[in-house]
Amino acid sequence: MRLAFCCLMISNNTPDMFILDEPTNNLDIQSIEIITATIKNYAGTVIAISHDNYFIQEIGVEQCILLS
Repeated sequence: MRLAFCCLMISNNTPDMFILDEPTNNLDIQSIEIITATIKNYAGTVIAISHDNYFIQEIGVEQCILLS
């Protein structure tokens, strides 16, 4: 996932939207920090599905739909 983000962010054709399904699963702390920083600096729309409340808070979610 880190490589995909890296390639997308340095490309001239950065997508307008990322859809992320559990992006922090099976990642070490350093990788989570890198992905979090990348998303925070991303100017487009992000749709993230995650159980990681800390990650959701850190990326600055403006709207949230909670399922119980």
